[in-house]
Amino acid sequence: MPNTPMKSFVCWGTDPSYSCPAGGGRALADLRARGARSVVIDPRLTPDAARADVWLPIRPGTDVALMLAWIKYIIDNDMYDKDFVMKWTNLPYLVDVKTKMFVRPNELFDGANPKEYVVWDAKTNAPKTMKYPWDDALDPKLEGTFKHNGRTFKTGFTMLREQCEPYTIEKAAEICWLDPKKIVEGIKIFADGPSGLSLGVATDQFPNSVEAAMGSVILNSIMGYVEKPGTMMQRFPNGGTAPAGSLAPRAQKCLPPSQLAKRLGGREFKGLLQWDAASPQSILNAILTEKPYPLKVWIERSGNKFGVLGNASSWEPAIKKLDFVVHMYMYPTSFTTYADMILPTTEWLETNMLIDCCNYVFARQAVTHTYETQDETLIWSWILRRCGELGHEMCQKAMDPEFMGDDLPLWKTMEELLDAKLKHHNVTWEEVKNGHNPIKFMPDDKWAGYYVYKKTDPKTGLPRGFSTPSKKLELYGEVFINLGRTGAPYAKQPLAPADKDYSPLPFYMEPVENPKAEIAKKYPLVMTNGRLPIYHHGTLRNNPYSREVYPLPEIWVNPKDAEKYGVSHGDWTWVENDRGKIRAICRVTEGIPQGIVYQERFWNPETLNTPTRGWKEMNVNVLTKNTPPYNDVVGTYTLRGFQVAISKADKGPEGVLRKPEDFSIWMPDATVTESAEPVYPTYKNEGK
Repeated sequence: MPNTPMKSFVCWGTDPSYSCPAGGGRALADLRARGARSVVIDPRLTPDAARADVWLPIRPGTDVALMLAWIKYIIDNDMYDKDFVMKWTNLPYLVDVKTKMFVRPNELFDGANPKEYVVWDAKTNAPKTMKYPWDDALDPKLEGTFKHNGRTFKTGFTMLREQCEPYTIEKAAEICWLDPKKIVEGIKIFADGPSGLSLGVATDQFPNSVEAAMGSVILNSIMGYVEKPGTMMQRFPNGGTAPAGSLAPRAQKCLPPSQLAKRLGGREFKGLLQWDAASPQSILNAILTEKPYPLKVWIERSGNKFGVLGNASSWEPAIKKLDFVVHMYMYPTSFTTYADMILPTTEWLETNMLIDCCNYVFARQAVTHTYETQDETLIWSWILRRCGELGHEMCQKAMDPEFMGDDLPLWKTMEELLDAKLKHHNVTWEEVKNGHNPIKFMPDDKWAGYYVYKKTDPKTGLPRGFSTPSKKLELYGEVFINLGRTGAPYAKQPLAPADKDYSPLPFYMEPVENPKAEIAKKYPLVMTNGRLPIYHHGTLRNNPYSREVYPLPEIWVNPKDAEKYGVSHGDWTWVENDRGKIRAICRVTEGIPQGIVYQERFWNPETLNTPTRGWKEMNVNVLTKNTPPYNDVVGTYTLRGFQVAISKADKGPEGVLRKPEDFSIWMPDATVTESAEPVYPTYKNEGK
């Protein structure tokens, strides 16, 4: 950091000063202090947007249109790093326009290597095999359309340019509700590198999610902002430990070959295989319809599903339909009120954990322990062992070290699991706690190395390149086509193809609910949401100190919209669409553009014991959309960029606390309520 040459940075749908102020926020403040300029793309005037050289308050859900316009402008104005694009991306390689796949040498030349790629050589005006990493004898064309033996080829670069062609600066400004001059100013700041573009969670929360990720990688890569000082795309090795929440080893290889094909949504949304995940909408449909098979038991190990899932109301009948629900969490939430069994887990201050930070591994030790909580990872081990004792064959095999292998150790205690994670450091958890903390696993000069792709691979004597089939940055994503057709590289055996091929290049999809759609006549405002520094995702609404700082969710409304729809600063405000109706406190501010409103997801622990179960009063996910369209690759749906209406409410929800002083003596009680409903803790608001 002290000698970084970074000259600018772009925060696209991310707000480090809100979401991670101690780390990312401080880093950006340091960069600004050293003269780095910044661009922030966010509908809200966040602290980072307020300090940016250019703030682009984009219409929610239109990010990919703006990305395509940035790519087009950079290409059209020759602002990209041509040498890097030629030699370290796959854009010079030839694509068959009919199949959308790269041409392989063995298709053109007898006995050629099918794993290599083909370029169009300007010297011979013919296709030639490009040996990895480069062949100086060739003069590859980066751009062009070519005919050969009745086939038509285009370079990947040409395919990218054509994909972006409709998205002029003026077109993007119209779609995204932005000033075209500001768009160009932002591009020029980004192009004045070294720089980097950081993509946030916001772009994960609409159907164009994967395309936004593709666009951000393309923008960084065509500028050559890869593994060089002052850029964000880096490869720094870690200590080989797992991040918080994923200490347990993965045992995917122990599944029978047919099991992966049964994963709900696994055929349509094969990108989820990367996280061993199923798609929420497929789970919901399976519970309600019992197709392709019924689901009867739910073991939930996150916080409040009714606070974070889209169209939360659609989940209530599904949860009630299940035979048995277990909630494994740190404290009661709305989801707990539907559970038949509660398994209390440790908070982070009660947990022993290994943490990677730069070239160190730290032992984060528990400092307290309350009530009868247990580490979640330990609970899973106990369940596994008990099922084995009861006769479950696979659980019995899971306790057999010979069957599991050395890389999947079994554990009875957290110390055993931590020792296994530290094995390659030749130290035990007890030794780390008693003097070997932290572990420096790599010297500074070897860890913070740049240009990793240029370093020699001792096995081949060639540059290491990147971890892709071509060893180049694959900006034309043939890998997406293969993923949709087979599940490769995540599936170990081929899966049935998705309904359609995944696109190898980013494309823009207009939000299905938008200001020009019929629905906007009834619901004229575009809604977005996001994170605040007081809370982390759906946590801590039951913490009286956090609630004193931010008692209730606000809806940000532009002054012109406030006047138009009859709401004032501090008013209780109705927010509604066809999926539901909630309330919020109106915050009139020019920190949100006209036509857009913002509200945070929320749940109210003070009303857990009422028919609303704490999630129906002011939770923006009552309004979000979980019906099609979905993202082709991972199935994301519309959590941002949907339509709502606002109006003044005479009063707030029954039982909800509003004033900060209400929270100063409000603490959860350890008693339970006896009722016909599932048992859940009672919260007392003494004296109020």
